[in-house]
Amino acid sequence: MKHPTVKLICLLALAVSSCAAPPPAPTETVTPSPTSLPPTHTPSPTESPKPTETAPPPTATATPTPAPQPLLLRRSCGRDYVVRAGEAIEIFYGGWGVRGLDLAEQWATALTVDLTIDELTVQGHQEPPAPDLPYNCPKDLEDSYWLYYRAIVPQLAPGTHHVTVTFNALRALPDGYGGTFGPGQIAQQTFQITAQ
Repeated sequence: MKHPTVKLICLLALAVSSCAAPPPAPTETVTPSPTSLPPTHTPSPTESPKPTETAPPPTATATPTPAPQPLLLRRSCGRDYVVRAGEAIEIFYGGWGVRGLDLAEQWATALTVDLTIDELTVQGHQEPPAPDLPYNCPKDLEDSYWLYYRAIVPQLAPGTHHVTVTFNALRALPDGYGGTFGPGQIAQQTFQITAQ
């Protein structure tokens, strides 16, 4: 016969084995879902959409306007002139030379010069007194200062055009070279301009 202590140990071992927790139930395996994309943002009606960047449009290159043809009308430099038809002309006219700047400034307040082309008046404006004429005709007087006018003519039609330049003095003034001119008309010059 077994010892009572051994019997008790056997009973305890049996009780422990029969009271043990049941084996765990199989766990549910969760299949991972495929990776989803982040949700897209739909702007609300009050939200303004972000501007999209666009490349700036190519800049157009401007065609430069050709400079007007310069033309100095002076009898001592010629009477007949040739220009290109259909192009603007910058006409310098009324060159009146006097001796010294002081006298030239007096003349600037007294001299008026009228320009007509084919009997039509052309508006010009007086330039400040200058020691040299602006174009194609050298000065020919000692210590001279020149008074002259300038006008822009948009174009001349092909053909010969008759030009008149009339000088007027509002009062009598010396020129510094021994002459006194005015008042009234002091000179008139005629020219021909051929546009071709």
